[in-house]
Amino acid sequence: MRVEVRNDKIVIDGYVNAVERASKVLYDTRGQFIEKIRSGVFQKALERAENVRVLLDHEQDRELADTKSGKAKLFEDNIGLRAIVEIDDSEVIQKAKENKLRGWSFGFLCNKEDRKTNEDGIEERVVRDLDLLEVSIIDDRKYPAYLGTSIEMRDDKVKVVEYRTESFSSVEIKETEKLKEKIDYSDYEKRIEKIKKNLYKSLDKINEILYNILVRLIKKTSTTKGGQNNEHQRIGSQGARTDGSSQRD
Repeated sequence: MRVEVRNDKIVIDGYVNAVERASKVLYDTRGQFIEKIRSGVFQKALERAENVRVLLDHEQDRELADTKSGKAKLFEDNIGLRAIVEIDDSEVIQKAKENKLRGWSFGFLCNKEDRKTNEDGIEERVVRDLDLLEVSIIDDRKYPAYLGTSIEMRDDKVKVVEYRTESFSSVEIKETEKLKEKIDYSDYEKRIEKIKKNLYKSLDKINEILYNILVRLIKKTSTTKGGQNNEHQRIGSQGARTDGSSQRD
């Protein structure tokens, strides 16, 4: 089983149960038996099921994910029933980090089976069809016990719900996302300061140019006005001389 730990969730990937593999010796009211689930049984059950929930320890009020929402992906391959589950439950995340998740389990109704006794006197059970009711992740509070049953009312009928659990043979914990480290902005700040200085220098240069232009304009205006005043004075002097000459005549 592989556990991928992220900032605010975990993704658990593993096999809930194998197909075409004989179980260890189990016990029920009939006595000892060995069980095998035929290939294709899980896939048919998934195709019939509208939704399969993933629970914690088979507790109905501790739903962690489901197939309908897409947070749980269940499918059968050549090994068995595989589950890829995305979980954002804080308690389960912490248990995963502390390696306190113990195994997979699933609840089912057996619809069709074959039984026979082998040469060792142990009954062999082959499950040919089942309804998959739920898949559970088992934590350290419930050590995986492979066999279990409960009597429940379903569709107004009394039915025996069976449970099978597989312990995690090995757990690989991988942290793919860590908390974001503090970014060092010092280099960017230095660059910004350099840009500011260059900008201030440019503005100073522009101000200097504008000042020189303004000074030139003022000087030119003063020169023009001075010339006009001289011309007025010259014309005025000529007019005065002309008037004087007229009076003498």
